[in-house]
Amino acid sequence: MQLCVNQCLYHFGPASNPRYHACVAEQCEGAAPGRKPAQPPRQGAGWSNGAADGGRTHYARVQSGRLALSYMCQRGREGLVAVEGMAGSPGSLVLRIDGRRVAQPFAASGGMRAAQAARGSALLAGLLGGSGVELADDRGRGSLPLAGSGRAIRAAMAACGLRP
Repeated sequence: MQLCVNQCLYHFGPASNPRYHACVAEQCEGAAPGRKPAQPPRQGAGWSNGAADGGRTHYARVQSGRLALSYMCQRGREGLVAVEGMAGSPGSLVLRIDGRRVAQPFAASGGMRAAQAARGSALLAGLLGGSGVELADDRGRGSLPLAGSGRAIRAAMAACGLRP
């Protein structure tokens, strides 16, 4: 449910936008006639793949407790990386992949942090080939495995017509 809501926020945010509320009502709380509901994720090595927004948005996701990291994309658009579960101030998020800091600005929106994950970026390359990601902000820290991330993210990208 939360991933569905976050995807609506990504596509129709801010939360004050009526289109955001319509998306949540149609996609997350029950499918409107003629539209597919968000598909349940397929599990694999800690990472899952799925589709939402009537099949327009594809994602790869890993979650541990309340901490989650997702890669999301749509056909014809670059991908987005979203982090959920970090409660620090906007701009304080630091991401390290295999111990190396990835300098990537994240914007805060509705309890989620999001950043562009353009092809060829250090962020996307690290997520595709790393073994672990550490997240820290001014209120806490956490880590997530990247085992299986390359396969899951590449599957989402392929569904969006993107190549790494």
